Amino acid sequence: MTSARVMIVEDEAITAMATGAMLKRMGHKVTASVGSGAAALEAFRRFPPDLVLMDIRLDGDMDGIETARAIRADSDVPVVFVTAYVDAQTRRRAAETSPFGFVPKPLDEYELDALFSRLRAVLPS
Repeated sequence: MTSARVMIVEDEAITAMATGAMLKRMGHKVTASVGSGAAALEAFRRFPPDLVLMDIRLDGDMDGIETARAIRADSDVPVVFVTAYVDAQTRRRAAETSPFGFVPKPLDEYELDALFSRLRAVLPS
């Protein structure tokens, strides 16, 4: 697959670093790695990605669902929720943002590879 520009929105630094390292090994570029909704919106405007990997629980006032809603209001960039917290009510709230999908934590390279295989049809060539 061609290289994708990916923004990581994750409040746990070690998890964000591990995800970024996996993406780089797979040949993708991390445009930004941020831990709050406000930082995600700023990074999204400054360094537009092809894909957003979004945790639901974030630092600051906005959670990942609110952040995804703001991103999707102005963009059709796919958002994938990467989270360990997926109860039914949270899934319903998240589904309202029309995410590309949900990927459970801990994320691994096989999960990422499967995700990018599904994304081939929507990412720019």
